[in-house]
Amino acid sequence: MTKVFFSDLKSGRCSFVVESRLLRFWEAKNVKRGGELMWMDLLMVDVNVSYSF
Repeated sequence: MTKVFFSDLKSGRCSFVVESRLLRFWEAKNVKRGGELMWMDLLMVDVNVSYSF
């Protein structure tokens, strides 16, 4: 299987499988509506990541 990075993906339909690490996961729930899920934020990286401090 060839590797595909996030930067290689284009919007729309695709048949690629991307392997990544999930670093952080946040979800926001509406407590006034019984804990209904409003959104989720995911922070993921692939092996093609670069760091800058």
